[in-house]
Amino acid sequence: MRAKFVMKPAARLGAAAAAGLVLRCATLQAALLAYEPFEFGDVAEPSAGQYALGDENAGTNTLGGQNPTIGPTAFYGGPWEEQSGQPQAVKALPSLSYPNFPAGIGGVQQETVQFDCCSFGRTARPIAGGLGAGRDSRTIFESFLIDFGSQGTDSPGDFGKRGHELWNGFDPNDPDSTLSVDLFLNSFSGNNELALSVTTISESTTVPLRGGGLNLQHLANTFGGTHLVVMKYEFNPTDPDVVSVYLDPLDVNQPGTPDAEISIAASDLFITHHGAFTNFTFSGSGHIPGAIDEIRWGEAYDDVVTITGTIPEPGALALIGIGAVLCAAVRRRGA
Repeated sequence: MRAKFVMKPAARLGAAAAAGLVLRCATLQAALLAYEPFEFGDVAEPSAGQYALGDENAGTNTLGGQNPTIGPTAFYGGPWEEQSGQPQAVKALPSLSYPNFPAGIGGVQQETVQFDCCSFGRTARPIAGGLGAGRDSRTIFESFLIDFGSQGTDSPGDFGKRGHELWNGFDPNDPDSTLSVDLFLNSFSGNNELALSVTTISESTTVPLRGGGLNLQHLANTFGGTHLVVMKYEFNPTDPDVVSVYLDPLDVNQPGTPDAEISIAASDLFITHHGAFTNFTFSGSGHIPGAIDEIRWGEAYDDVVTITGTIPEPGALALIGIGAVLCAAVRRRGA
C-alpha cells in the first residue's frame, strides 16, 4: 500500500478574507445515488424514508432492523444491522449544520450516555451489490456531516473509539474482524489523532489526516464541532484501489490534494456495508458522544458536496474577527 498526506496551505484566504470575502454563489442540482438525512415522523413511514425515533437504553425502535426507503436510487440492499448488544437509534435532534451547506430536515444518529458512565453503539447498512472486489472500474464518493463529540468534564484522554466505519461483510458478533475502511480516533489503541485506515485481505495501512495534530479537542473547537467529510473510493481491477479523504472542503470544487490517501496495490478492497457513528466511550457521565447526519453517495464530487459560496478557513475567520474589532475601535475613536 502507498499512503500519503499533505498539509493544507495555512490561511488560504488570509488577508483577503480579513478585508472582506466576496461569496461566489453556485446552485447545484446533483444526481445523487443516495441521500440519508435520518428523517423521522411522529408515525414513521419507512416508504417515505422515515425512521421511528428510538431509545437504545430502553431498547425501543433501535436502528437495527429499520429499513426506510432511501433514494433516489436503490443503493441500499436491506435494513440496518447492529452489533450484538450495541444498539443505536435516530434521535429527534436538530440536523447537524456546516457553513453554507444545505439545512437538513431534522433527525440525527447520536448516542445517549448510559449508566452514568458510557456511550456505545455500532450499526451497519448493506450496500446493494457491494463496492469493489476487483470488478469493473468505478469511482464513487461519500459525504457526511460528523461531530466527533467531546470529553466534556471526563478525562480528556479516555475518549475511546469514535468514527465512521465501512465493512467487507458485517459480523454482528465481531465487526472488527471485517472492518474495511475506518475514519477514526481510538484512545484504546493509542490513535489519538484523526486517521484513515484501510484493511483488505492483502494489507492494512493507517495514516493520520493532514500529517497529524487533529485530536478530539481540535475537532471540537473548529467549525463548531461539525465537520464535512468527503470520502473518495476508486476501484480498479488492474490498477491499485485508492481511498481518499477530504476534510472540511471550502467550496464545491474538489481539492487538488486529499487530506489523507491510501492506495491498495492488490486491488482487493471490497465494501459491503457502511456504518453510522461508531462510539465506544467509557470515561464517565461528563462526555458528549459523537453524531452523524446528511450522508450522501454519488458518482461525482459535486453530487455529494452542495456548498453554496466559499467558506473561509478557520484561520481566515479569525482574521475577519480581528478586522471587525479594529473597525469597531476606529469607529469609537472617531465618535
